Amino acid sequence: MCDDDRVKDECPFCMIGSGETDDDLVAFRTDRVFVSTALKQRSANPGQVLVCPVAHVTALHAAEPPLLTELLEVVTRVTRAAPAAFGAMGTTVMNNNNAPDQVISHLHVHVIPRFDGDDLVIPNPDRRPAPRNVRVQLTARLRDRLAEP
Repeated sequence: MCDDDRVKDECPFCMIGSGETDDDLVAFRTDRVFVSTALKQRSANPGQVLVCPVAHVTALHAAEPPLLTELLEVVTRVTRAAPAAFGAMGTTVMNNNNAPDQVISHLHVHVIPRFDGDDLVIPNPDRRPAPRNVRVQLTARLRDRLAEP
């Protein structure tokens, strides 16, 4: 649960997670994670859901390992169920983390059903293969950070 009442009162995901509101929009729930249909739905990708922790956690890197494990287990469960539930060919899984389009600072993972010809494009549509030397440099930068405790 959300321990900070101020945050809980202002965060719609905390309110849904606590069962305070929109329980009819919760497709699945454990003690720590819930699945809710997303407010914004693309007509070409009906059935987009959000997998969220019940507790107020702002980002993936702020979550404790047991919560991350359960979150990913539930995401996996949704990716198995969504194709049958919505007649989709598969799913796309995305995480928001204060990206320019994110409005709510509560960890959530998008699971988007995918359909043939749905034209869902993950920005940037003009991305191109990067030269190997650029990819090696990017890899080295990340490797250095991942080596930090």
